[in-house]
Amino acid sequence: MNYFSRCLLLIALVIFDKNLSAQTSQQATAHAILWVCLPCGQACDSTISDTPGICTACHMRMVNKSTVYFKTISPAEISRYVKHHRDVVLLDVRTKEEFEGKADPNYPTLKNAINIPVQELERRLDNIAYLKKRKIIVYCSRSHRSAVACYILTQNGFKNVTNMSGGVSVITPNELIK
Repeated sequence: MNYFSRCLLLIALVIFDKNLSAQTSQQATAHAILWVCLPCGQACDSTISDTPGICTACHMRMVNKSTVYFKTISPAEISRYVKHHRDVVLLDVRTKEEFEGKADPNYPTLKNAINIPVQELERRLDNIAYLKKRKIIVYCSRSHRSAVACYILTQNGFKNVTNMSGGVSVITPNELIK
């Protein structure tokens, strides 16, 4: 084998090695990602998968687990929390009819809450951008839509987002209810 042939072979081996290393690195990275369903407030939220796709339980899209980072507060804690954090924003993501008490069942609405239905949230993010640095507690009737809303908010730069677990369907009467 002449000098030129040996150089070509060496170059080919280096390129092959780099491609193999890159492919191995991509595979290792892909396997290191843990996937969970887009938070829906159901038990499957805690199910972890090593592949993306669709959750078999709730049929929500699987998302990178590291992108799900919001807190949870129980309905029993919310009254005390709001008392000590006067600047907190209460965000009701139910429909307008539910928010206004015109739906069946008629669950309560919290005082001073703002209403942006989860179906409109992404479209209206610019309207609430001024709230990005505020504490926000998101709620709905049963904590399914609010978990989705919390995920949308955190993915769009809202830093201090909390989901009220169980929603207003399980809240006990307190001074926060309209």
